[in-house]
Amino acid sequence: MSDALKMTMPHRILVLNGAAAGEGATGLIAALNHGTVVAQRELAGRGAAEHFAPLTRELLRDTGWSAGPELIVAVTGPGSFTGLRASLALATGLALGFHCRLRGVTVGAALRSLPNAQQAVSIMIARRNRCFVEDAHGGAWACSPEELALPHDTAVMGDGVASLTDVQRANLQVLPYRFPTAQAIVEASAHTTDLAVLEPVYIDAPEAKLPAAGLRSAPK
Repeated sequence: MSDALKMTMPHRILVLNGAAAGEGATGLIAALNHGTVVAQRELAGRGAAEHFAPLTRELLRDTGWSAGPELIVAVTGPGSFTGLRASLALATGLALGFHCRLRGVTVGAALRSLPNAQQAVSIMIARRNRCFVEDAHGGAWACSPEELALPHDTAVMGDGVASLTDVQRANLQVLPYRFPTAQAIVEASAHTTDLAVLEPVYIDAPEAKLPAAGLRSAPK
């Protein structure tokens, strides 16, 4: 993060990323002071989002801040349905409680804030042996790794790159970024606006469905 950007950003920033999916997913909670990470928690594996709230409380105790965050930035997806619901609801609630600013960025936008990644395509692991793909223009879709066809020498990044075949990777420029860092998430947020509520970027439709016989009547 450049010194010029640090000067324009709020001093105390809280970052939440619950988008990652799959067994190797890593959730991230971080606190930054003047652009520098002062406290951070990483949560590996499925169900990480269930622990976001208590770990955020613990992390905020470790910051040494005399006041709450001035800005909360959360990753809006694409990614894990449960992880996004939990982390974005927490981010929105904390922003209301602390009366602070709130911003959201996509996984791809955050990764593109890393060096030499401005035009790169992000490929993140999704469920059912698929991946979420986000291009440099913000377009996002899901496909199986073997179905992914990109122009020769396209720059790619993300934890889903490892699921591509050797032949696919040989035709691409692979960048060494698996997940966005806290600083990359904050840097990406400099190009967004403040929001009252964060909307998740879903690729797949929710699998929860209403019962075929309809909902039960309200208790009397």
